[in-house]
Amino acid sequence: MRLYRVARPASPARHLAKTLGWMVVVWTLALLALPAVLRTAERWLGVPTWALPGGRVVGSVLLLAASALGIRCAVAMAGGEGTPVPFDAAARLVVTGPYRWVRNPMAVSGCTQALGVALLVGSPSYYLVPPAGALLWHVVIRPSEERFLLQRFGSAYAAYRDAVPLWVPARLPWGR
Repeated sequence: MRLYRVARPASPARHLAKTLGWMVVVWTLALLALPAVLRTAERWLGVPTWALPGGRVVGSVLLLAASALGIRCAVAMAGGEGTPVPFDAAARLVVTGPYRWVRNPMAVSGCTQALGVALLVGSPSYYLVPPAGALLWHVVIRPSEERFLLQRFGSAYAAYRDAVPLWVPARLPWGR
């Protein structure tokens, strides 16, 4: 089975619904279940929380802002006739919305959400999730995703990749 496949034709509303469904699953596992399991284990082991001054407020803001970014990415991806899920990839190159500023705003969103949750929960082990997730995406997932995009979209993706930053948003949007 190939990991990357283009989504079957469907309406933008159908692609958006599929994306939002995946987001509910991933967010529930990564942002609710995992920190709850880790914090429970930490309590059992007697590990205290790492509550930072202002961490709950900053964590809430980061979580809400990153979640809004993730939802905006889902809308943009649905307009590309697909989802961010590799085996249901967009049929068209998505360079609109948040993708005008950074190449994978979904990764930025996910890592920022995890940081927000870490600050909210104060779990010492969950503080490792944002950098581990970023490293996993950058080293393991990104190379194969970029190979797929280059193979699928050729010079259009190469031009986009060369012009739009990977992690830190551009000062000016792509295609302005």
